[in-house]
Amino acid sequence: MATLERIRQRSGLLIIIIGLAMAAFILTDLLGSGNSIFRGDATVVGKINGRNIQVQDFSQRMDTYEKAVRAQSQGQQNLTRKQVADGAWNELLQEEIMGEQYEEMGFAVSSAELYDRLKSNPNVQSAQAFKDQVNGQFSEALFQQYLTNLQDQSGSDQRAAEAYVQWLEFEEGTEKAALSQKYITAVQKGLYMPLKMTEMEYERNNASITAKFLAMEYSTVSDSAVQVTDADYQAYYKEHKEDYKTEDTRSIEFVNFRVDPSQADREAVTEELSGYLKTEVNGTDTIESFATTQKDSLYAANRSDFPVAGIYYRQDDLPAGIDSTIFDHDKGYVVGPYESGNYYKLTRVSDFKNLPDSVSARHILISFNNGQNNVERSYQEAQKLSDSLLTLVKKDSTQFTALAREYSDDPGSKIKGGSLGWFNDRAMVRPFSEFCFHNDEGEIGKVVSQFGFHIIQIMDQKGSSRAVKLINISRELAPSERTYDDIYNEASAFAAEVNGVESFSKIAEEKGYSPRPITRLKAFDESIPGLGPNREIVKWAHDEETKVGDIQLFNNNNSSFVVVIVTDKQEEGYASLESIKEDIKPVVIRRKKAEQFKEKINKARGEGKDIAAIGSELGLQVKDQVTNFNGSAISGYGREPKVIGVMCALEPNKVSEPIEGERGVYVVQVVNRTEASELPDYTSQQNQQNSQVRSSVPGAMFNSLKEGAKIKDRRAKFY
Repeated sequence: MATLERIRQRSGLLIIIIGLAMAAFILTDLLGSGNSIFRGDATVVGKINGRNIQVQDFSQRMDTYEKAVRAQSQGQQNLTRKQVADGAWNELLQEEIMGEQYEEMGFAVSSAELYDRLKSNPNVQSAQAFKDQVNGQFSEALFQQYLTNLQDQSGSDQRAAEAYVQWLEFEEGTEKAALSQKYITAVQKGLYMPLKMTEMEYERNNASITAKFLAMEYSTVSDSAVQVTDADYQAYYKEHKEDYKTEDTRSIEFVNFRVDPSQADREAVTEELSGYLKTEVNGTDTIESFATTQKDSLYAANRSDFPVAGIYYRQDDLPAGIDSTIFDHDKGYVVGPYESGNYYKLTRVSDFKNLPDSVSARHILISFNNGQNNVERSYQEAQKLSDSLLTLVKKDSTQFTALAREYSDDPGSKIKGGSLGWFNDRAMVRPFSEFCFHNDEGEIGKVVSQFGFHIIQIMDQKGSSRAVKLINISRELAPSERTYDDIYNEASAFAAEVNGVESFSKIAEEKGYSPRPITRLKAFDESIPGLGPNREIVKWAHDEETKVGDIQLFNNNNSSFVVVIVTDKQEEGYASLESIKEDIKPVVIRRKKAEQFKEKINKARGEGKDIAAIGSELGLQVKDQVTNFNGSAISGYGREPKVIGVMCALEPNKVSEPIEGERGVYVVQVVNRTEASELPDYTSQQNQQNSQVRSSVPGAMFNSLKEGAKIKDRRAKFY
């Protein structure tokens, strides 16, 4: 009781102490765990020369970029989110960096200049909407009227509003292109190759050097015979440290638990399909089997995971899993269950029919916008036009050729009056082929495909062979929920058992798994070798909160479960010697061999010996080489630019010092140098060199400005 009384007396002080402790805990969590409530960069995707790029603005830019790419590729190019982010970021860098340059240098595009560039654009000049109805030439009055109407109607008409936005984007793009062209031209005019330098370059590149050389190849000594010390590694690392400047990277190791259908899954699908072969009686109701039903297509459609399409097959093109003896059976005969790819199937003989071997036909294609092309005509407009044309050709088929040439959207057949020549039943899209092979010669009709509406006339048919119509019930062979749970539990158990980096591989191998190490994983990497695209793992590995030894279980697109551990973190800077030791080992061994070879060669050189005497003493063959300053290879040895450089600079009859090359250590002696013949005029060469130098300006200029800009790229945290 006395203790409780003391607590009551001091309860106010106790509450204050607890409150202070909780506040300290909360502040520590907020400020010490990377929480960004008090940071201004929580929504900043990057910085360019001090300007913050907000994630919302950048996401909108990504959407615009993706739409533009899809429009240019007519919907054929599908980009990953990472590719879209890269493209939008590069555009933004160009705008920001070059925009500052334009402003600083005073480059601008006046309204009058922009207008002239817009109306002179080839697409504007050739647009039918701006052509004079009398002379067919571009009409500036119609162009101006179009812009006025577009602006006036953009506030009340949705289509006009969308078109006006597109036009403004076109204007903006034209202005940017004009500014870029002005800046590039200004830089190019500042580049000039003096005539004297042109003469020197010509003489250097066209002089001919005849030399002799000998080579002591590295392959003549095995790597195992060379002793390399830590000092050798340190010396090489110190000399080439700049070559190993690295980005922020992570090393991980993972075990991939694939989720494949189990034997029980296979048996379950087989049992289910086998049940469709039995007639069931349920009280007074009789449920037909697949073999006895009179409506096989409907029966299959209600039970198949794959769209049911009754297709006719000749004996020589039966699908995999079906034997030619199927032609010996009657209608209703069923094959299966059998495995075909990722499916188990039952296949029923639905019908037999004699079909022509080939057909000659002509068509008029009326295409429509399917969301993946640039066709302006809507489905309804295409349907209406095709119905009208079908009525005309059915009434008078002699008009077919003229109508095809006028209306068809198939450029290949249009010029031939719609004629497609002869083709077999697998050459065309299915609706087209079915019409041609299942109707009689002379028949005219219409079908629709992904390309549009086809008005078809069958001109002729040749040959005839028996075909069988097959109906399939296809059930996907997929892992069951039980299989997913089993694989997940197995992966979870492994992850729970691992206790640190060293135990990961050991436990994995004990369990018969195949751990896979991945080194130098960059923050912007999109794919992981052995797993494919997986930004989630990359982002987790590079998260500020993820430490070496942290382990995580990932669902890899429902195809597998992946247990990943971070084994190393390499911060931006220089790679440590230990992390690259295995990579540089071959080079360090080669350097050690080169030192030994140089010592032998210098000992054999003595005083005043020519290359023949040196080769004789070393037991090496002396060979001939003709080259010039443009050369880079040694006959029989491959690319050796350093050796070629010595040959070009060496005085005749002088023996070189030993040269450490790519394939061995060389000694060269120039026998003769034939100078280039003088030209009466070097203007042509000068113009060519000026063109070469100036053509490199666009790319080299931006890269140079980019290197000098202050850029902080934080996209990896968001995308």
